[in-house]
Amino acid sequence: MTNNRYPHSPGSRRGAPDTSRQAGESVAEVAKTHRAQVLEAVTFAGAHGLTGDEVAAVCDLTVYQVRSRLAELRAAKLIDDSKRRSRLGSGRRGAVWVLAKYAPKPDDPQGVLLAA
Repeated sequence: MTNNRYPHSPGSRRGAPDTSRQAGESVAEVAKTHRAQVLEAVTFAGAHGLTGDEVAAVCDLTVYQVRSRLAELRAAKLIDDSKRRSRLGSGRRGAVWVLAKYAPKPDDPQGVLLAA
């Protein structure tokens, strides 16, 4: 059975214009492929993780394509924010994404990289 609801498919906010829903539907198939690529990149990075910019470079996608897939994967609880930050191409600092198993627990804000 295929799940056509967010985060398994691109979505739109409640109350968003119908064009948002139509846009989500139009990219559903390619988003599935991109989601798999993004998950593979984050998986390969292990506990080190990757920023959205780094994922985009590894997957040869735009940061706009990657950001949506990261949000979907986080909502599906497959990845999470490591709570670490790294410099992005824009000069700003961005989240480092890791598989959920590497994300810090609520009582461990530093995560697995600083564990003994």
